[in-house]
Amino acid sequence: MKEEKEVLIISHLTSSLSANTIKRTKGTETIFDDEKAWADLILSKSALIIASAIILLSVYNMGFVSSDVVKKNEIESLTYTIASEIDSVGSARLDTDQASKNYSFDVYAGRSIIYEGLEISVSGEYVRCILSDEKHTIYSARQLSYRTIPISPCELQNLLSCRFAADGSINHPINSSFPYSELTNFLGTAATQERNLNLSRDVRIEKVSVFVTDGNGVKELEYVLVYQ
Repeated sequence: MKEEKEVLIISHLTSSLSANTIKRTKGTETIFDDEKAWADLILSKSALIIASAIILLSVYNMGFVSSDVVKKNEIESLTYTIASEIDSVGSARLDTDQASKNYSFDVYAGRSIIYEGLEISVSGEYVRCILSDEKHTIYSARQLSYRTIPISPCELQNLLSCRFAADGSINHPINSSFPYSELTNFLGTAATQERNLNLSRDVRIEKVSVFVTDGNGVKELEYVLVYQ
């Protein structure tokens, strides 16, 4: 009897497990009866994650692009402003206050330009600004309208004295025994030399005259000098 009872119990448990297994299998089939739908669900979630990542990356890149555009606009504005200041002196009459001025970079202190990596230079032909960092270089240049030399009045007089034995002032005009073109070519060569500006110092912009005489009269050449 003991053995028969044990057999019955085992048989009952087996039947019960089978029934439960059947019930669970049937229940499982009701949830996962369409494997394709489950695969589509996984793919949809993956696609959503990828799409979100792409959107975030795009927004991130747009931030960098927007920052570059702002910097480029400010560099172009700065270049234009400096060139305009030089040309305004060039267009002024020598006997007026507008024929000389000081320009300060402090007017841009409130803007987002980072002066580290910013280079500004002036030659007789143009103003050039370059902003460089590890990834980008922003370049801007503006042509000047008037004859400009990036040297001081003292430097100009020294150059003329060494070449023509006269400093070109009203009291010591250059003798016209030198061809007129020789003087203009000489000063034109001096104007091609670029001068890098120190952004922590003011820039002096000044209109001056170089005088030439033929013994009977005096001619006057006007130049704009840019120096610090």
